[in-house]
Amino acid sequence: MIAALRRWSGEPSPHLDDASKALGRYTRSAASLREKPGLALLAGQRDFLGSSDGIEAAFSGWIDNADEIAELLHVEAANPANLYAAALAAWGDDADRRIVGNYAAIAAWGDGRLRVARSPWSAPPLYYRHADGECIASPMMRVLFAAGTPRELDYERMVDELAFDWRCLEETAWHKGVLRVPLGATVTLSAERKILDRWYKPPVSASGLAYDEGGAVERARELLDEAASKALAWAAKPAVTLSAGLDSPLVTASLLESLPEGRTLPAITFVPDRRWDGRDEPGTLGDESALAGEFAAQQPRLDWHRASDDVGPFDRRAREIFAASEVFAQGLGNVGMMHCVYEKARELGCDTLLTADMGNATLSDAGRYGYCEYARKGRWGELVGLLCNRPGDTRPLWRKLLALSVLPHLPAALRKLARRLVHPARRDMTALLSPLSPEARASQAARAKSRGTSGEWEDFTHDRSRADAVAREFANADSSAFDVDLAFEQLYGIRKRDVMAYRPLVEFCFSLPLEAFARDGMERRLARLVGKGRIPEAIRTNRLHGQHNVDWHARMTPVRAEMIATLEAARDHPFLGEALDIDRLVGLIEDWPPATDFSWEQEWSRLAALPRAILAARYVGHVENRNDF
Repeated sequence: MIAALRRWSGEPSPHLDDASKALGRYTRSAASLREKPGLALLAGQRDFLGSSDGIEAAFSGWIDNADEIAELLHVEAANPANLYAAALAAWGDDADRRIVGNYAAIAAWGDGRLRVARSPWSAPPLYYRHADGECIASPMMRVLFAAGTPRELDYERMVDELAFDWRCLEETAWHKGVLRVPLGATVTLSAERKILDRWYKPPVSASGLAYDEGGAVERARELLDEAASKALAWAAKPAVTLSAGLDSPLVTASLLESLPEGRTLPAITFVPDRRWDGRDEPGTLGDESALAGEFAAQQPRLDWHRASDDVGPFDRRAREIFAASEVFAQGLGNVGMMHCVYEKARELGCDTLLTADMGNATLSDAGRYGYCEYARKGRWGELVGLLCNRPGDTRPLWRKLLALSVLPHLPAALRKLARRLVHPARRDMTALLSPLSPEARASQAARAKSRGTSGEWEDFTHDRSRADAVAREFANADSSAFDVDLAFEQLYGIRKRDVMAYRPLVEFCFSLPLEAFARDGMERRLARLVGKGRIPEAIRTNRLHGQHNVDWHARMTPVRAEMIATLEAARDHPFLGEALDIDRLVGLIEDWPPATDFSWEQEWSRLAALPRAILAARYVGHVENRNDF
């Protein structure tokens, strides 16, 4: 982790020692320090400080084309902070366009300017406060608080999150007066001025008319192998997460291709909680370990492990995650099984977890915007093929055509009317899935309308085109997941690297047309073709999708009394008591089903709303140092 304290008066910050301690809270070594008049740069043990031509830099992350940049600039590649400073000195604001990597960087010029930057698509978070003649910047919010930033929680931002209104493209953070650097952007700061440059634009997808499938498959394989090679070269003792989907087996196969002779690669598969009843929703796969094990059995250099099946409650170590990140990550309830994966990686002596998180958005995109795009283009054969082969959807063809190809093109008011007539219980999906009270939802909706945003479930449809899908993926990429990754790293001492987030691979995939991903009745077409001869046919042709949290009922049933106690304690809180629909939430617990029926009405109202309500209380309890939450 890194930090900067800039005082334009030239005086040293009186909070430097506190900021340094906050930065190194989870490590045993002191942060490195570089000081100039009015400037202090800090870096933890796994990050870097450097300089070049009068530019001082702090760097967190990695540069994938470091050797190329170093050769162009005639500098050493070993220290990415030196390399980043040299690139800024040589190319100015074009430096980030030429650097390929995953990073958050802070640079300071001798004239007093401070520049904070994040790479596109994937990067550590980076927060800053710019006021009163000074700036404090760090990926860790606690450093800002230690350096004197008021800790004033933005409750409206919490409500937005609970309404599924992510506001990912905005600069606002979780506390008033604190801003964040967007992905693919830089912010240049002086005593009186702030200049935001959103320099990165996602690629424009090509037309399908001249699509060369064979060439695309070959290029995708090359880029995936390149991404895997760079990840292995960077990680000292890696493990890879392995599921039964397409993404992680493809990544694992490429990692094994690059693995030096004589080495083995640990692989970890998470499994449902031991109390799970073993039932799957049609079209899904709850326990992926059998297929993952089949792949592992064919790979003698893969050291395969199942993670513990003692997954536990959805708020496992939530207060610790909030303490490490200071961010309200309401999606934390979806990733409880990852505690077991990190524990296993630590038990195996690994220092890095290699994943394929971005695979669903890139290489193994399902192409479901084809339901609309093929309809608009009149390509009925392609459309019917996709609809007939839609996994887990047993509706007649005419109904799928109306729901997936016609309905999304109607005006929003008609879409809502149609849903209300066909699915009365789902007429307001935000009300069904969110823990918010009617008053809080109404107030949030008014604010969202005034700023031009909306909740994810306000009018849910698949994307209407390939271009819409790319735009949405870029907008939603900048989520609190990066904060959660950083919190897990601090708790377990293991870094995460998403192999699928390699920028050349990401940009190549997003440049491809619809036909690459959904054609001839085949979803995830590109990934399936890339996998030929690389992964078992049982995985390559599998049409079931992994159902994370299939064990929700088993994990939540033992903590019903605790959930009720937390909600009752929240009833008298000035924010929680107004924001949460506590009577409804308690009623969902008291009317507990004996098992799940996989319905939106029964399952998702509990699976989505209850964890988010409890996590909101846990977060407020952390911020206010209250034990009753």
